[in-house]
Amino acid sequence: MKLKDICTIESGLILSRKRARNELELKKHYKVLSLNNIEVHGDFNEAELEEFPSNEELPEHYFTRVGDILVRLNAPYTAVCIQEHQANVLIPSYFVSIELMDQNFLPEYVSWYLNSGAVKRIFYQTQSGTITPNINQKVIQDLIIPQLPLEEQEKITNIHQLYLQERRLLKQLIEEKDRYYEAMTNKIIYEKMGEYK
Repeated sequence: MKLKDICTIESGLILSRKRARNELELKKHYKVLSLNNIEVHGDFNEAELEEFPSNEELPEHYFTRVGDILVRLNAPYTAVCIQEHQANVLIPSYFVSIELMDQNFLPEYVSWYLNSGAVKRIFYQTQSGTITPNINQKVIQDLIIPQLPLEEQEKITNIHQLYLQERRLLKQLIEEKDRYYEAMTNKIIYEKMGEYK
């Protein structure tokens, strides 16, 4: 089954058209998604959401919704499924938003599939452009997605969620170890410097 048969796909907003250039034009600030918010392995990094000064109130379809899938249109073409705490973030034009219309597919499963090696190979084979290679919506729409029973989709989803959780924990552990090693080496250096005074 083709992806276009089970969902609607919409482009994000071209930000330059709606950016307020000064305080007089400013109507509202929005949290906006950036390329840094989507991790290569398919996780949403909320720590760095940027502010977007808009010159008008923007329509709802330009914002993330629970259960929607975002796909980055340039390499590494990562997909992420939006959870409740990631909703209402402005989607820029270098992403597309996928809303599933078929209840026989779980959004987390579709997101996982879009991040699979087989799909990534298709994206890299069909990319266009030289400076910033990207894919267009038609490539995404024409992807064939296996329709597994919901129980199997749920198993894949659970395994993937455990994988993402483990990656978050490992990243946190690395950050803590970095701070620990820096503190230890600084302590040694400062102790030695005190001996030479």
